[in-house]
Amino acid sequence: MIGKALSLGLVGLLLTQGAEARVTKIEITRHEPFAGGQSFGATGPYEKLVGRFTGELDPKAPLNAGIVDLDKAPRNAKGLVEYSSDFYILKPVNLAAGNGALLYDVNNRGNKQALFQFNSGARTNDPSTAEDAGNGFLMRTGFTVVWSGWLYDLPDANHNLRLTVPVARGANGPITGKVWDEFLFNDSKTTQAKLSFTPVAATAEKATLFVRDSNAAKPQALAPNQWEFVDAHTIRLLPSGTPFAIGRIYQLVYEAQDPPVAGIGLAATRDWISFLRHAAADESGTANPLAAGGRPALTRALAHGTSQSGRYLRDFLYRGFNEDESGRTVFEGMNVHIGAGRSFLDFRFAQPERMQNIEHGFQYFPNTDFPFAYETQKDPFTGRSDGILARCTQRHDCPKITHTESGIEYWQSGESLVTTDPLGRHDGKVPDNVRIYHMASTQHVDLATMPSGVCAEPWNPTDRRPVMRALLLALDRWVKDGTKPPPSRYPRLADHSLVPMKDWKFQVAGVERPKAPNGKPRFDYGPEFGKGIIDTVLPKTTAQAYTVLVPQVDTDGNEIGGVRLPDIAVPTATATGWALRSKQAGGAGQLCYLDGSYIPFAKTKAERLQKHDTRPSLEERYRGTAEYVARVTSAAAALEKAGYLLGEDRERIVAKAQALSW
Repeated sequence: MIGKALSLGLVGLLLTQGAEARVTKIEITRHEPFAGGQSFGATGPYEKLVGRFTGELDPKAPLNAGIVDLDKAPRNAKGLVEYSSDFYILKPVNLAAGNGALLYDVNNRGNKQALFQFNSGARTNDPSTAEDAGNGFLMRTGFTVVWSGWLYDLPDANHNLRLTVPVARGANGPITGKVWDEFLFNDSKTTQAKLSFTPVAATAEKATLFVRDSNAAKPQALAPNQWEFVDAHTIRLLPSGTPFAIGRIYQLVYEAQDPPVAGIGLAATRDWISFLRHAAADESGTANPLAAGGRPALTRALAHGTSQSGRYLRDFLYRGFNEDESGRTVFEGMNVHIGAGRSFLDFRFAQPERMQNIEHGFQYFPNTDFPFAYETQKDPFTGRSDGILARCTQRHDCPKITHTESGIEYWQSGESLVTTDPLGRHDGKVPDNVRIYHMASTQHVDLATMPSGVCAEPWNPTDRRPVMRALLLALDRWVKDGTKPPPSRYPRLADHSLVPMKDWKFQVAGVERPKAPNGKPRFDYGPEFGKGIIDTVLPKTTAQAYTVLVPQVDTDGNEIGGVRLPDIAVPTATATGWALRSKQAGGAGQLCYLDGSYIPFAKTKAERLQKHDTRPSLEERYRGTAEYVARVTSAAAALEKAGYLLGEDRERIVAKAQALSW
């Protein structure tokens, strides 16, 4: 019996090793001190590892079967599909001195976000210096930060995190299909546009270039003599040197060939994190860089994704990738940040880098449709029941989730549908493993996304990174020992902080209001859409639409629901999560991409009256800067007590208020 038990144990060990071998090879090309070897509090110094890993996928494995066209990819001698990906790791030199948590920062279009968003560091794709480390928050708190590639189409430039995947092939040759590329330029100098795929025939007679002034306008086809292919992947207007018109929407419809198997990006993340968490070494014996003494050193994995990569995480969950091939949960915690939809990734001829469904341009790209909510709901138009967590709930591998968002997601991305029923009549029931935090009156990211002059008002500089830091630590505690994070705070129908457009109260003298939030119409993508194939170009808009609501505002125009930073609770300006395009930028009056607006208060009553501004001036609101500082101090202390702010950030916010004068 003992011999039989040992044999069964050996078989189990071999099976486990086989499952872990989905990452078959790692190669570390750079291994160097981070931030000049400086020490970060009790964690000590960090080091940077840069390299590439190779993986294999079995198209017949149940967890891989849903990857579109994986069964049509070339296979190696073992009958498996190969891919490779870049990776970056920032880790404590002494892993035991860290906090035991892996933080996977899902790159956004190849770009690393975590050090900018959590450390308030420099924006760089090759973090190396003390300046890049910013305030050192992630290092001081002991996280091991990991990045890898999941996008198949990034150039080898700017230290992008690239993923190399095979091209799908049909039994009788190349796979072809109708596709469309969309181009929108916010300058008057661009003269060439790059295609996403290789056309079957690179001639104007075999393709159609449409142009329109807005999503609602009827597309007009340009004559073949008004544009041309420069090469197989580039077009331009004629005569040569003619710039594309600022703000106009161009769509090129053409027959493409050789679709990359883009959905491999989901499995690549799954298997990379599983390798780092559970494997001792790759197949050739190269040690797992996060193993200590031959054993994996980290106890939990958190994922953070921003915008495009936040949508990626929702798709990752929805499509069942939070489970590795040994049945283990991949991420125990996730921060889905400013990502209300899903990803245009696991499709034939996928375009995951496209912005999805904004008011001016990019309206037709998929995966902005039902389901929207984490909970399972019923689609009123199809009768189908579904939710973002439906699959992981069934498989018992759902993570704990903090969903954080800004004002622009309500205006551009239908964020309200994450927390209401699809027709916007009732507040939904957020699952117990999810917390939702709206950072009131903030814009999409903490920097301008548009060139100067494209939006009608200056961009909104309200910094929500202090809240992000507090909530990351709260998520980690929730995963580590079950400590509940602060309660969700977001606009709701029940308290009228979430309203239909007709009830929205924004009114600031001289500032044009949006006409409505970007809608959520249902599109017809053709009968093969369920298989990841779009065969209707351009997709048809149906008569059905889901209901989008917006955050209510106070008399200053600042949002009343959610986590209100002292900048909003004790304001010196109206800060919005939306902006409108200016008259000179094309599409005037439509929502201006992802920027917010910032409209300062008048300093004096006389100045206010001269501008016909109904908002009280600074001298009417505060009896000098001392009262202003006292009120900011009180607001910051209340947020800290409630768990939405750390002590170090309370001190920073108060110091900033003390430096303000008028």
